[in-house]
Amino acid sequence: MNFINMKKYLYSLFIVLTFCFSTNAQKRKGHKEKIKLLKISYLTEQLDLTSLEAEKFWPVYNEHSKNILDFMAKKSDAIKKELSVVKEIDSINEKKALTLFNLTQYLERKKFEERENYIKKLKTILPIKKILKLQIAEKEFGRKLMRKYRHKYNKGQ
Repeated sequence: MNFINMKKYLYSLFIVLTFCFSTNAQKRKGHKEKIKLLKISYLTEQLDLTSLEAEKFWPVYNEHSKNILDFMAKKSDAIKKELSVVKEIDSINEKKALTLFNLTQYLERKKFEERENYIKKLKTILPIKKILKLQIAEKEFGRKLMRKYRHKYNKGQ
């Protein structure tokens, strides 16, 4: 294969791979949106929110969900960043390990504080009984989702 053909081949390969990665990212985003819509529908049904409750509840719920995901992403990113440098946790010196540990503990505390503030806000919007229903419904939705994907995964093999 001469240089020009090789160049065309590599360029074509690059285009195909870029398209594949782009399509895959769009599929994942589509799956996330679908799951989000299913969760909203499921929680709405389980909580039997009045229109006034729903109007106040969803902005608080969405903000809390975003904040929790942000804390989890920051924690995950910090660990991944450190591991990308050293390749495995056993290679980290004690000073770096302590810094990483302190960061993860800080983010866990922030996540806990966020949850406490969220519950305080919910208490002004919903009766305690509905807050309990929300906690149960969220866990049940997660279980149902895991069962569905586990079944789909096992079926595909």
